[in-house]
Amino acid sequence: MNGLSAIDLKWLQSQFPNLSNLAPLNSGGQKQVFSAEHIVDGPVVLKIIHPHQDLETTRREILAVTQLSAHRVPQILEVAPLATPLGHCVWFREKRISGQTVRSLLSGGPLETRKLLKMGLQTLEVLTASESLRIVHRDIKPDNLICDLNGDTWVIDFGLARHLDLNSQTATAAVFGKFTTGYAPPEQFHNHKYEIDARCDLFSLGVTLYECATGANPFTLGARDHLEVFKRIQGPPLPRLNLSFPSAGKFADMVAAMTQPRRDHRPPSAKETHEWMKQICQTESI
Repeated sequence: MNGLSAIDLKWLQSQFPNLSNLAPLNSGGQKQVFSAEHIVDGPVVLKIIHPHQDLETTRREILAVTQLSAHRVPQILEVAPLATPLGHCVWFREKRISGQTVRSLLSGGPLETRKLLKMGLQTLEVLTASESLRIVHRDIKPDNLICDLNGDTWVIDFGLARHLDLNSQTATAAVFGKFTTGYAPPEQFHNHKYEIDARCDLFSLGVTLYECATGANPFTLGARDHLEVFKRIQGPPLPRLNLSFPSAGKFADMVAAMTQPRRDHRPPSAKETHEWMKQICQTESI
């Protein structure tokens, strides 16, 4: 792993005496994430940004989470610098949601109808709040949705968040934008950054709902490489979902609209899509 691979857990524990049971959760190009128990705040997540990373990206992630923490986004509790054997880092601590990621739930197959619809409804609540603040998550996928012990859905990891009222950090001349293969719409991976808005997140959530309904991501299933995935996303619309519950047709219509390759063919806003989803859930008594 880049960055913090040489930092010992015992050393890390010595830097955070108020934390216990530190354990690695995951790591990436910019940060390493640990689960822990805080002496006052209980279950938390500790995120340590690797040395030499762009601190503006971290600042924007913290800003997005802070603005949205009242909307099913885990609250940030503390932010500070940290001197490590590998250089100066920034860390932040946020509430840890006890439960499972949707990715983990999918290991058991497609989600049952009630869980599927509730997850879609509550994720759209977050996207509607994000839209009102002109924030685009840009990385909605099963890995970044957590279902807590009460069955409620939380959105995590705003590391790719785009603040539409701030200057873009991605070079205009870059061939590709920041994205996760198989979930990002064409305008995102092609770095058409002036086209990025809430419809980008609607596409990613639509793919996620399709995957949760069928058990597989239709863009990545059996694909040879990233290029094939890109071609599929820009190709014909996905096969229509064929589900069996009273509002299945309306749900299929919504997912079909959300996953259109052209953003002007998708619903115009997260708010409107949320209203669509609420009508479906009302019919299903959710």
